[in-house]
Amino acid sequence: MKTLRLRLPQGDRVAYVMCREMDTNVKFGAVEIQVSDDVAVAGRVCTPEWWPSGRRVGIVIAHDADTTMDAAAITGLQTRLAEAGHLALAFNFPFAQAGKKRPDPAPLLERTLSAAVSSLLIDGENAPARIVLCGYGLGARVATSVVAAGMKVEGVVCLGFPLHPSGKPNQQRVESLYRVITPMLFVQGARDPHCRVDRLTRVLRTIGAPVKLRVLEDCGQGLNLIRRAERTPEQVHAELAHAIETFVQKVV
Repeated sequence: MKTLRLRLPQGDRVAYVMCREMDTNVKFGAVEIQVSDDVAVAGRVCTPEWWPSGRRVGIVIAHDADTTMDAAAITGLQTRLAEAGHLALAFNFPFAQAGKKRPDPAPLLERTLSAAVSSLLIDGENAPARIVLCGYGLGARVATSVVAAGMKVEGVVCLGFPLHPSGKPNQQRVESLYRVITPMLFVQGARDPHCRVDRLTRVLRTIGAPVKLRVLEDCGQGLNLIRRAERTPEQVHAELAHAIETFVQKVV
């Protein structure tokens, strides 16, 4: 493992950060994402060993309400996506950056995700040609909202989409889904109290965007394994990465 100096976009300037080249030959580097004049959040970019021009894909990963960008699932997903040849950026929402538990208002969450995407596009020579949004839980809802509002991306990946409050399947929050025309992949835990799969299936049949649903029978909220599951979290992470890579290859 050796230390590298990586050139990364940062706000309206270019920053040089120290990062480590891992055994997998992908590179991690820290970035700061400027959301507004008085709000900045941390980000972490994972770059593949070889990134060919022309078909470069950047995948921006947004965390859930009860985690941060440092969650093992997100770090592992970044690594696997970079191993597949994609740049992967994870970042904190402001409430997570400040160590708070209550999520920020929706407009601030959406501005933060938009700023994260913009941070990848500033450096024209190294910017990805295509963007895919990926979010866990809250991050998935924010991703669909910004795309519904007009952000142009190649696809949206929703990991554990929060269709309704826990135990209240009749209080569905799906308005943004009907305004999305971008292809979407939903990966859902069969035991997630925030999303009954039968209700999600019914909703997805009625929206206009191309959609695919993958259900993990042994997972619950946040795609965490249930107690008596017979596989490891690492195996779940590998399945997620494979599902996302298959989706990316179809939409880019």
